[in-house]
Amino acid sequence: MTVLVTLATTLGLTLTLLTAAARPAAAAVDLLSQGRPVTTSSTEMPSTPASAAVDGDSRTRWSSSFSDPQWLTVDLGATATISQVVLRWEAAYARAFRIQTSDNGTTWTTIHSTTTSTGGVQTLDVDGQGRYVRIHATQRGTAYGYSLWEFQVYGSLDGIPPGTGIPDPTTASLEAANGPLTTATYAVPSPSGYGSGTVTYPTASGSYPGVVLMPGYQGTQQNLEWLAPRLASWGFVVINVGTNTLTDDPESRGRQITAAGTQLLALGNAPGNPISGKLNGTLGAAGHSMGGGGVMAALRDDPRFRAGVPTAPYHRDPNFSGVTDPTFFLTCQSDPVAHGNDYAVPWYNSMSQAEKLYIEVPGDHLCPMTGYGNKAKQGKWIVSFFSHWLRADTRFGPFLCGSQRDADKNNTDLVIRWIDTCPF
Repeated sequence: MTVLVTLATTLGLTLTLLTAAARPAAAAVDLLSQGRPVTTSSTEMPSTPASAAVDGDSRTRWSSSFSDPQWLTVDLGATATISQVVLRWEAAYARAFRIQTSDNGTTWTTIHSTTTSTGGVQTLDVDGQGRYVRIHATQRGTAYGYSLWEFQVYGSLDGIPPGTGIPDPTTASLEAANGPLTTATYAVPSPSGYGSGTVTYPTASGSYPGVVLMPGYQGTQQNLEWLAPRLASWGFVVINVGTNTLTDDPESRGRQITAAGTQLLALGNAPGNPISGKLNGTLGAAGHSMGGGGVMAALRDDPRFRAGVPTAPYHRDPNFSGVTDPTFFLTCQSDPVAHGNDYAVPWYNSMSQAEKLYIEVPGDHLCPMTGYGNKAKQGKWIVSFFSHWLRADTRFGPFLCGSQRDADKNNTDLVIRWIDTCPF
């Protein structure tokens, strides 16, 4: 593919590794609440229903009547071990509230309590069990009611650890073209907000994280076609996207990543299609060139995306210092279009609150694309990264952050530069 984007002379920026980057809380397991049935004590108006708090759309919200107390309950469908609750408040927040669990929806156990909440986005690390989880708000922070953009409950159903059914990974199995699960494909019949989409998914029963793949400038689904079956065969539902136009800029590609993620989750919640019930609500994204810039924009703007892999990423004059999600930059040593020193390295350095991985390999701008570069190694790293951060499967960590990585990291024919925030 002819690269049509040109840049000014490389500035020769040198990498300054952050030696004491702050680390976020450990990744939650699975998003259990999205799309589940909800009940509530009250609803302010028809346009702010209880279901909006668990629909995965940060533009819709639940709001209550203007009185105390109020509650919202989500039915997870089975007993779960709860490890984290995320509250995304609208301006009308709760100053005092409790997070509670129940096996029967009647008798409640409090797993978090506060009287000094200030609203905003609250990530609460908790330890509890139950089929039902509710927020019971007892004191409003404003004169209005209570209003949540999202009420997100993370954990594992019946205490089953993530990755059940996926065998222990090995170097050989991760470097193979396909993983242990059989996969199939499904063409999205009516793409909404993006040009086209092909979903590759595990045929086995179970629910999995979703991953959006976004091509680069003048690119098509073929750009990252190699990656979709690798990820799907290791337990991901992957939508490989074609853009609205071949020249869409990185910000547009970021919005299309968000749109594709929204539709992927909607298909997972809708009957009558082959991926119904296969999405667990967790999202990640990978992209090449301007698609990699789009991944960064999605991580910056859409809290549903919890990890990203921008490859040879390009985006003119962005500010990604606010990105806090785990990010893996894969760049190419001889890239005349988007060299790591010009884009990925400054972004990496600015992201002081994120877990990060930077690997630079031989090749030009096309090295992450289908038909270029060492796909055995690239696939192993990307599968391991998403498995660790989207599924909290620690079995994959050593291939990026332990003894299993050293053979790659220290091979100068394979890796030009390897930098990370290990241990993670």
